[in-house]
Amino acid sequence: MARPRLIKKMKLPATTIRAMTGDHRYALLLLGLFLNEANWLRKLLVKAALGIADEPEGQANFALTALLATTLAGKIHEGWNVITDGKLCKILDQIGLPAEASELRQKITDRLSTDLFLRIRNNIAFHYPKRKLDFANLASHLDDSDTVIYIAPEGYGGDVLWQISTIAGIEPLLALHPAADYRVSIKAVWDEVTEVTGLYCVFVTDAVVTIILRSIPDLSVEDLIIPDAPEADADPFRFFVHPPTDLEEMRAAVEKSDDC
Repeated sequence: MARPRLIKKMKLPATTIRAMTGDHRYALLLLGLFLNEANWLRKLLVKAALGIADEPEGQANFALTALLATTLAGKIHEGWNVITDGKLCKILDQIGLPAEASELRQKITDRLSTDLFLRIRNNIAFHYPKRKLDFANLASHLDDSDTVIYIAPEGYGGDVLWQISTIAGIEPLLALHPAADYRVSIKAVWDEVTEVTGLYCVFVTDAVVTIILRSIPDLSVEDLIIPDAPEADADPFRFFVHPPTDLEEMRAAVEKSDDC
């Protein structure tokens, strides 16, 4: 059920943003991008995970959950590399983070030292494995409900789902937390990604706030009400949908613009 949701609107004067040092502006903009990406992926991941089930849409949501979780892990890995090495790292050190943020930075660095996020990034998130894709470690868990392909009869581009490929795609993750039941392994990986992501978002937010408070003295804050914010589990994602009623007109318009 949709309900009003209170949020804070922070006004950063454009003139002040332009007047900031180049380093501070760079740090503020990049950290904001990190937050936008991580928070969007987290919200989408929660919604996708709530839709997992055994029927076609549930299997599609399982595929989406795997995609979002691995992409999120890759983003966290890349963002943290920038935060802890190079120009941004030096800027944050010069600004002087609060003690709590510095302690949190070390905690996240320790958590990421296991290479779990790096291996997700290299094997499934931003690269595909060079070894032969298979599902040998999952073979004993598969049944006929997994070895299926769904496709729309009219051939509408986009409504094709390979459940078996989703399963093969997540197999590289099983080695990160070996367990007799693959579901236990996957949950352990998802839990680690979720927990470290939470710490990452807290740190990045602390860093952003520190820069703002020290660089933008004329900051103002006002309350803003979102009148119809839905519950997180409302309106589940749907993979199998009808094409737009004006699909052919849309295609014609694209072709016409290409000809111009």
